[in-house]
Amino acid sequence: MRTPCAVAAARLHSTWMIVDLETRLWMRIDDLGDEVASAVRRNTAGRWLQPDASPESHQSAARTVDAAVVLGYRNNNVRGAIAEAHLVEAVSRSEGRLFYARAVDPTSNDAIALVEGARSAGASGIWLDPALQGFHPADTRAMKIFDRAEANQLPVFIGWSGPTPPSARLEYARPYLLDEVARAFPRLAMIIGGFGAPFLHETLALLSKHDRVFTHTAGVAARPWELLHALELCRDHGVDRKVLFASGFPFDAPVRAIEAIYGVNTMVHGTGLPRVARTVLREIIERDSISLLGLGRPPAPRERDTSRALASEAPLRMTGETG
Repeated sequence: MRTPCAVAAARLHSTWMIVDLETRLWMRIDDLGDEVASAVRRNTAGRWLQPDASPESHQSAARTVDAAVVLGYRNNNVRGAIAEAHLVEAVSRSEGRLFYARAVDPTSNDAIALVEGARSAGASGIWLDPALQGFHPADTRAMKIFDRAEANQLPVFIGWSGPTPPSARLEYARPYLLDEVARAFPRLAMIIGGFGAPFLHETLALLSKHDRVFTHTAGVAARPWELLHALELCRDHGVDRKVLFASGFPFDAPVRAIEAIYGVNTMVHGTGLPRVARTVLREIIERDSISLLGLGRPPAPRERDTSRALASEAPLRMTGETG
């Protein structure tokens, strides 16, 4: 007969889950639009490996996590779009481990219809990016999208973790512009990508103010000092429970992003600088974002030890370190 502690430990193991809230999949990088594709190639030219968002690469990377969200892409501003059929096919073959967020560009004439038909098309949320797509978040067209998303209980993913093209409107990337949206639609779940970088403090204000506004780690997990600073500020503002895990694949890999988060205290090891509690880091990575955001039914956790090994107290070597 098992002791109460053993039962509790077994229950904890059975509910342990890692959900990657931002991954992308495309057949051709040029589908992103010439300007965005050029920005990706230019900013990743010095890497040993170029970002690979092929179905095979995506499937391999997703084995690290229990579930992942595949974000669609549609951008009239640069005349780019990823064929939805490829994304829906990948989700249908995932045995419930992939969730799809349909891309909507509010400047399109069919934007409302795309939101209304998202559930029937197999989508669990929608994606948009005011800066990349070139619209003010409180534009009348955008507010109609948010209204229908709330009515259909579709969480809205906001942001792009890849390189920013010259045509992107940074004035529309300011997180404080979403305050009007959050006030108008308090039941709408909004996930601001990458702590709203480079506007971290505006994101913190929104997280503190609105119950259904969240952020995630995509993009920032690849920048250690920025990640440490962001997590410490979230702790200081009491909003670390609103931080969710995302890798930003293919611009980062889930396993590397997990390692970066667990190893964030390595930079302050042996100093008097504050550390982020290991329990906070683990809660970010293992939070059941599927249930929290209402994306659908969470799958059973995978049988793997990778992330539990990474959760050890031993200092982790940061990417690029030797010795």
